[in-house]
Amino acid sequence: MSNTSVNKEFHDFGKFIQVSAILTIVSLATGIAGLIALIFIFVALKCIKRANYSLNNSSLQEFRSRYIRGFISKISGMAILLTGVANLVLFFFIPSAFPFYFTLSLSVVLMISGIVFVYVGVAAEMNAWKNLKMFFENNNEMFPAQVSSEAIKGCEKLRTGALLTSLGFLIVPAIIGFIYQVKGYFKLATLNKLSIFDAPKAQEQQIETPKPQVVVLDQDSKIKFCPNCGAELSRLGRFCALCGSEIK
Repeated sequence: MSNTSVNKEFHDFGKFIQVSAILTIVSLATGIAGLIALIFIFVALKCIKRANYSLNNSSLQEFRSRYIRGFISKISGMAILLTGVANLVLFFFIPSAFPFYFTLSLSVVLMISGIVFVYVGVAAEMNAWKNLKMFFENNNEMFPAQVSSEAIKGCEKLRTGALLTSLGFLIVPAIIGFIYQVKGYFKLATLNKLSIFDAPKAQEQQIETPKPQVVVLDQDSKIKFCPNCGAELSRLGRFCALCGSEIK
């Protein structure tokens, strides 16, 4: 994959992250927007995967794998948690052959397990954003200074936002975490400002034409000829090699 292709993948990553940011805001009004935002994030991760075919960077690889693991862990945790809550609630409405203490114990185990899975997923997501931040810090020469700086700030905000959002039972931290996530997405979205069509121009080599040098011959270096026969003299003796005349 060429450098231009890698540049394009990061450009597309920023574009999809920007769409995710907008949909995350819209999700306040409709939950379906949040689901679509999540889809665009995974499309953006696909761009990172294609870019890493060329870069083969461990931080990028860890970013993708940890984000995906975190997502799976959080979804699984929420499912287990809700199952525990539902099991306890249904006990009071639907007759059960199991005693109450058994149902209560099972529900508590499920809810605790669900919470553990959720926070393991949160930790994985935080580490994912940390890995992406490390990539931009260690490879900032690949991007314009402003873009690289904004991307680093975006990763840091998303990392903080993931932690605060996980405290959903506390309203204020959850709201602050949501704001941090949106800001983080928009800062990462500055990657879509990368130029993907303008290839770097080759520097023109200025070839200096050598100036003609005037060679000045001294009196002794001038070619001499025999005054008698006109033959060229070898300057090795006082007599012409052709006619034998003496050269003065």
